[in-house]
Amino acid sequence: MSKKILVPLADGFEMLEALGVVDVFRRAGVHVDMAAVGENLQVTSSHDVKIFADKFLADCTEEIYDLIVLPGGIPGADNLKNSSMLAELLKKQNREDRLYGAICASPAVVLEHHGLLEGKNATCHPLFADRLRTQEHAREHVVIDRNCVTSKGAGTSIEFGLELLGILMGEEAKKEVAKGMALEL
Repeated sequence: MSKKILVPLADGFEMLEALGVVDVFRRAGVHVDMAAVGENLQVTSSHDVKIFADKFLADCTEEIYDLIVLPGGIPGADNLKNSSMLAELLKKQNREDRLYGAICASPAVVLEHHGLLEGKNATCHPLFADRLRTQEHAREHVVIDRNCVTSKGAGTSIEFGLELLGILMGEEAKKEVAKGMALEL
């Protein structure tokens, strides 16, 4: 059975964090839906780069995803936090013990806000670490706690993507993609 992931995009998203994960998974042959949270398929990054999402988030609500991954960026993380539709998808993902992840500001701004880090360890961008219930793991690049994976920021995007890929597709797929990216694990 093929795997399927969702990467929601809201205006102000951090491009490296979103597209790094998308690239890692597409290199592995995984189906990735980039879904616009707003009213336009064209979404503008925090550094004013415009990309087109594959579909609207509203078109994803009946889908079952093996993984939902949130990029950070400001105001992108705030825009993700304010989407009640996304909050419901994430809560359902957690209830059904399926994988979800967030990077940069999104662990603190989105996941913590919606109670999705309750009882779980996490990391995030240092500027947002004070919003986490505990900063015990705040210095780590990637934190895996059951079905939740978090990461620090743009500089850890590929590492984050590869860790998620390893969880979802196995270590061999992770190594193969890393090799194709000229990375040594």
